[in-house]
Amino acid sequence: DKSSLLEAVFRRSNSLLSEAVKELYRYAHNPHERLWAIIFANFYETIFNHKVCQAWLALAAEVPYNKQCQRIQTVCHARIHTNLKHELRVLCGGNDAEKIAKQLGVIIDGIWVRAGLQCEPMPSQQAIDEVEFALYRLLIEVKDQKTSHKLARTKIGHIANILMNSKAFKEKAL
Repeated sequence: DKSSLLEAVFRRSNSLLSEAVKELYRYAHNPHERLWAIIFANFYETIFNHKVCQAWLALAAEVPYNKQCQRIQTVCHARIHTNLKHELRVLCGGNDAEKIAKQLGVIIDGIWVRAGLQCEPMPSQQAIDEVEFALYRLLIEVKDQKTSHKLARTKIGHIANILMNSKAFKEKAL
């Protein structure tokens, strides 16, 4: 049925997302780079594409009515929140890390929703740029991190281009 199909698509895309984060983490050597690994994994074009965004949006509409979809959504939100909070705790301290992780999660979800609602696909780079804009504003009180974030974004972006454009990863995404 429709619900089972949506669930399968969502499970598959989240499995790819988890693999992408793990793979990018292998090359990320500090909290800035690990934070950017999470961002690139969420928005790399192999995972963040118009069809997947639309399927995610359809699944989100099922969440209030389907216990299995609720469970998947809860697990996915908890995982990204925990990953973000872990890196942010090092960058800005425990008190702000929780709040900033929640806000970044909302921004990430919002970009996915907007991308799923648009008639034209949203480019991956635009989504990453929007997260970067928000991230800098959320970390405004943390001094001297902009350069570290720019270096981390560049490094992880290059690695993501190599890893996520590989034949092996693209075959998994099919």
